[in-house]
Amino acid sequence: MEGALNVVEALADRNLLGGVACFRDLSSWRSWLVFLRAVLGLRLDPEEQQIFRRHTGRTVPRVGGYIEAVAIVGRQSGKSQLAAALASFEAATRAKRGEYVVLLAQDLRGAQRALLSYCREMFEVPLFRGELVRETANELELKAGGSLVVYPCRPASVRGIRCRLVVIDELAFFTTSEGRPVDREMLRAVRPTLATTGGRLLVLSSPYGQTGALWDLHRQHYGRDDSGTLVWQATAPEMHPLLPSDYLARMREDDPEAYRSEVLGEFRAGVSSLFDPDALDSVVVPDRRELPASRELRYAAFVDPSGGRSDAFAVAIGHRERECSVVDALRAWRPPFNPSGVVEECAALLANYRVRAVTGDRYAGEWPREAFRDRGVWYEIAQKDRSALYLDLLPAVNARAVELPDQPELLRELRGLERRRGPSGRDRVDHGRGGHDDRANAVAGVVSLLAGRDPSDLGITLVPRH
Repeated sequence: MEGALNVVEALADRNLLGGVACFRDLSSWRSWLVFLRAVLGLRLDPEEQQIFRRHTGRTVPRVGGYIEAVAIVGRQSGKSQLAAALASFEAATRAKRGEYVVLLAQDLRGAQRALLSYCREMFEVPLFRGELVRETANELELKAGGSLVVYPCRPASVRGIRCRLVVIDELAFFTTSEGRPVDREMLRAVRPTLATTGGRLLVLSSPYGQTGALWDLHRQHYGRDDSGTLVWQATAPEMHPLLPSDYLARMREDDPEAYRSEVLGEFRAGVSSLFDPDALDSVVVPDRRELPASRELRYAAFVDPSGGRSDAFAVAIGHRERECSVVDALRAWRPPFNPSGVVEECAALLANYRVRAVTGDRYAGEWPREAFRDRGVWYEIAQKDRSALYLDLLPAVNARAVELPDQPELLRELRGLERRRGPSGRDRVDHGRGGHDDRANAVAGVVSLLAGRDPSDLGITLVPRH
């Protein structure tokens, strides 16, 4: 299907995208339509110009539109439906043989369940129905020879293809399964795919902290009339006026901090990743899972106890070697488990390394102390909270003064740690929403015990490294 029709006109046509249920009444899509018109370089009336200025910080839209555009909006704002409509339209009317329209999402399963299902719905309208000739799990092949595909956020997935359009969904949350951010790498990978087609790059994402690729785009291009990249920022209700008021009220009451980013579309002030991913990788000893106990070394241990319902029970054992803290062993028991049985196993591990005292937090009052004491291990209360322990670990990682085991679960937890400015000016460190840090806390605790102490304090005999 060829022609001069644009996607805004297609959304207003009941035989085209306007025939999809969610687009039959466009009154609630007014802000999104202004966004699309600005991206495509279409004329805006006076009221639309006001909407444009309010959400972009610019005075006038760029003549000819924008090759790159970013919409930073709250969740449930309709961005996935809009992405599917634009991608389907471009694939059906613009993509030539051998060209791709690509939708990129955090994970393939979520993309297939949401984005691709929206796209399939677009090809059920009368004038688009005949354009779809073949369908696979992540691809829709079209009559003109182009393809609409959905990929997860792996840079290698887009190498070697030519794209008419790339839509990135939730860029702020692009991480690998090991917790390493890939947002900047993903942008670097997709831009060359558009170089020879004159295609567009569209980023649709809710914001998070003031870090990463999405924050870079906002900082560099928002409110700049001279920039060729459009950055649009709006609340979820501004983009989707039909959002239920009780949903918004519940979000505001349950988690005010999340409400500011996930509903109001604002970056969370003072939130950043604690560790630089490359610095963290540099202190991991490849293929080292655990070091055997040595009779020539004496060890320290830190435990992060758990009752066995939601969090893991973790213990880390380490020693000092010259100026370096070495984490020899890290064990974690995933819930559900019997706490007494785990303490028994933990005590046996400590005995193997000849550790008679372990340090941990005040979890569950006297229970951990009694449980370990019954097994011949003295339980000492940590003098520092977990934020302080993580802030002790940070300079050790940056100075490469620590050696960590090659355990994916540990690295995922460390990469997920977030640093926030506290109201008193003291930084707080914790895992992100829905994350865990049991292994990370145990490691930070044992490194804090070891760091800065003379080896003789621990009775450690230094031995040559092999």
